[in-house]
Amino acid sequence: MQFHLVRAAVPFAALLLGSSLLYLFGLIKFDSPGVDTGLVLLMTVVKVACFLFATLHWIQQTVSSPFHRRYLMSFLVLQVLLIVLSFALDYYYLYQINAAAFHLPADRKSHAELLLTFLYFSLGKYTTAGVGDIHPTSPAAQICAMGEMVVSYFTTVLLIANVSYLQALFSRKAEE
Repeated sequence: MQFHLVRAAVPFAALLLGSSLLYLFGLIKFDSPGVDTGLVLLMTVVKVACFLFATLHWIQQTVSSPFHRRYLMSFLVLQVLLIVLSFALDYYYLYQINAAAFHLPADRKSHAELLLTFLYFSLGKYTTAGVGDIHPTSPAAQICAMGEMVVSYFTTVLLIANVSYLQALFSRKAEE
């Protein structure tokens, strides 16, 4: 991939790493569910702002930059993957802090099963295709889920608003 895409992904990767480190640091140092939950929520707010800003910035750059136009879809796919992964990790962290934060359909035993469950939940929230078998029960988990819904709605609206532009872009590529 081009350097600009990597550079665009770095802040998101830093946020993923930062929230992971805060969670691990919280488990070791704070031993307080309230502080740990507050840190996850703080990182969620920062992530929502970064995702929204990055989407606006990239789409704004498509007006004047052929590079940004050419790699718009790659950027959006990368961003969706990072959003889903990022929020899945937040849900997982909230569940580890307080198992009552989510209603799960069955007792999950391993960390891998829990991560897969929260990836499923996050993708369902992002695509609005969630069927309700998993749902947040604590206020912190509900705030986190609302943050993901805001980001997904905002990203989707920007995609829909640019459909005619994207169609023109792909038709030009097909002609070349």
